[in-house]
Amino acid sequence: MSGLVADFRHRARLAARAAALSAAGIVFCATGLAFMTVALWVLLAAHQTVLTAWTVLGVLYLVLGSGFMLAAARNNRKAPPRPATAAPPPPPPPAQSTEPFLRMAEGFALGIQAGRRAARRPRR
Repeated sequence: MSGLVADFRHRARLAARAAALSAAGIVFCATGLAFMTVALWVLLAAHQTVLTAWTVLGVLYLVLGSGFMLAAARNNRKAPPRPATAAPPPPPPPAQSTEPFLRMAEGFALGIQAGRRAARRPRR
């Protein structure tokens, strides 16, 4: 039982670590996106008007957002690929008697019978 708990704790630690690193990555990406947006706005405002800078940035984010939403919608509609030659799962093993002594006695009896049959065979 302790192995099960230890495995669960290990998996929980890995999941928490992955979530924390993903959150940190998202924060850094959002910060970088903000700086790149400001830099693009300053560049466009210096060469064009402020209205043009806002329009370009708005269209850019609209196109990016629409593209991500379309990609997400397309991935949700696809069913997971199924292997072409998927074998059915093996049947469950036959139920055995619950008494270990009975199984041991049966195995002993079968062994004795096999030995007697082998001794009775004519040798050539």
